[in-house]
Formats: sequence, C-alpha cells, structure tokens
Amino acid sequence: MKKIYLLCCVAALTVISFSCSQQLQRRYDQRHGTSSGSSDPSDRSYDSDYRSNSGTYKRDYDRVLNDSQRNDSQNPGSPGSADYNQQLISQYQEMDKLGEVVLYELDNLESRYNVLINEYRTAKSSQKGVLADQLDKVSADQLVLYRAYTNIYRNGKTNWVSVKRDVENDLRSVRRVADR
Repeated sequence: MKKIYLLCCVAALTVISFSCSQQLQRRYDQRHGTSSGSSDPSDRSYDSDYRSNSGTYKRDYDRVLNDSQRNDSQNPGSPGSADYNQQLISQYQEMDKLGEVVLYELDNLESRYNVLINEYRTAKSSQKGVLADQLDKVSADQLVLYRAYTNIYRNGKTNWVSVKRDVENDLRSVRRVADR
C-alpha cells in the first residue's frame, strides 16, 4: 500500500514539475519577447549555427548589428544618441517633478485624514456620519493619487504625454478644481 502511494506521489510530482517548467518557459518567452516554439530563425533558436561548442545559447551578433544599423539610419533620435539621451533625461526630470507634486498632495491628504480621525473620535453620534463620508472621500482621493504615482513610473517612459495628462487630471479631481 505504501509503495503504491509513494509511486502515485512521485508520478504526480513529475507531472506537476513538467507542467510548471512549461509554464515558466512560456512566461519567460512572453517577458523577453521570444518564442521557443517559433519557426522564425530570427527568434530564439538552438540550431547548430547559434550554439557554441559548450552547448549553450550563443547570440547572433551579425543580426544585432544589422538591426541596430537599420534603426539608427531610420531614427536620428534612437537610443544611444546624444539627442535621445538628453530627451530621456529631461523626461525623467519632468516625471520626478510631477511625482513630487503627487507626493505633496498625498501628504496633504494624510494630514487632512489625521485631523478628521481626531475629530471623529471626539464627535457626537450625529456628526460621525458626516465625518465618515469625508474620511471616505479622503481615502478614495489617496487611492487615486497612489495609482497616479505608480502610473508615472510604470508607464511614463513609454507614453509620457498620455500619463502626464492623466496624472494632471487626477490632481485636478483631488483638488476639486473645475476645468475653466
């Protein structure tokens, strides 16, 4: 009986490890933009042309050079150029400035929240409902600002114009400023 149980456990672990390794491989392929099952030779390949003598993956530098030369000729502001780097530095500075504004507003909301909590503790039961509504609004505004802050650094590099507009709109809504 114990042998059968042990055999079943070993078989189950083997099946689980095999399925986990496939899932991990798919996740790795998705994150790195490769496909282990693709027929395209420019994707990750383990053919003999790309293998070193030790059997490990070897990068095709001829293809990398051709791609980078083609990209450089198409876009003068490509990664690695001085103009691109300067634009990126100024964009990161703008992102940091907007992030500081969001953090400042979060500090203000935290102070407001602390004041309201202290008032709530000493309030009469008739005032607690109004204070609870105000506390809910402050908590919702904090959540909006936390999301805006993470949006700056998560999506800011790839789509700064849209992210900046969204964060500024979030700041206006938190400050309760109407569009004029």
